[in-house]
Amino acid sequence: MDRKLIWHEISRVLLKMMPMGRTANDILVLVSKVNSSQRDLDQQVEEAVEALTTSTQLISNLESSLEQRAKKLNELKEEYQRVSSLAELTKEQGDAVAKTLEQTLGKGQSRERWIAFAINIIAGLIIFVLGVFLSDWVQELPGKFGFGEDTVQADIPENDIE
Repeated sequence: MDRKLIWHEISRVLLKMMPMGRTANDILVLVSKVNSSQRDLDQQVEEAVEALTTSTQLISNLESSLEQRAKKLNELKEEYQRVSSLAELTKEQGDAVAKTLEQTLGKGQSRERWIAFAINIIAGLIIFVLGVFLSDWVQELPGKFGFGEDTVQADIPENDIE
């Protein structure tokens, strides 16, 4: 048993033995009940405060979730309005826009092709001319570095030649 409970019972028994003890005992029981009901009331108040705190957090979470969904809904409405305005174009207007785009892109492509052709021809001529003038010099390079035709053949082992 709890020490507090034991002392309470002992004090009750002692009060009963005293003159006017029954009245004092009844008063003690009444005070005990009042204290017990006060503790129960305090516990209920604490539970109510915890429940209110939890409810407040839940409501704030729901509020933020609803705000996010409202923002997404507004974005979807704006996107729908944009797409619906594009869908309202008539077939003739769509054909006119497509034709204009094709003409704009087609004019640029033929000019770009001629420029690319000219650049390739010029680059090819430059490489050809350099090849003609530098071919003798390139053929002499192995000899300048000590790699003559005889040296290269002499370094190959006999087993590797088949």
